[in-house]
Amino acid sequence: MRILILKITLATATALIIALTGITPAHAITVNFNWNGNNNYSALGSFSYDENTAPATFSEKGAGQTYVLQSLNVSFFDPLKNVIATYNNVVDGVSIPKYFQFNFNTVTQEIFGLIDLGGEVAGETYLKGTVNTDLSLFQVPESGTDVTIDSNSGAIVVKPAP
Repeated sequence: MRILILKITLATATALIIALTGITPAHAITVNFNWNGNNNYSALGSFSYDENTAPATFSEKGAGQTYVLQSLNVSFFDPLKNVIATYNNVVDGVSIPKYFQFNFNTVTQEIFGLIDLGGEVAGETYLKGTVNTDLSLFQVPESGTDVTIDSNSGAIVVKPAP
């Protein structure tokens, strides 16, 4: 009985502290995106952020602690819809790749500007370019210049997850 009273007291105290300090519990929203190249390569991904604390627009760049993003993953597919590669670019608010770049408008729910998603070392694949201008899918060779395997006019579709 004492344990039950203690649990009720702690729950009530926590609720009062949150109510009195105006702390809003975190509420992550997940957003899906997809990209289709002119040669039928494609990308599917999703990302999440706290909609209570996110600004109207945000930008993330490089490796390390992110400002807003909690997670971002992307998978690339060949024209037959076979998975080429999958990357978790942001995990628990930390960006892994040093070339990572991402911009999002939380009001219009649009990815905008320069993006660089996916891998970055030999044998890996990445999507890079300017949204609504030119986005290209690249493969990184063992040596030499990165190879463009597909591109489009910069179109990328964004939809909030159900």
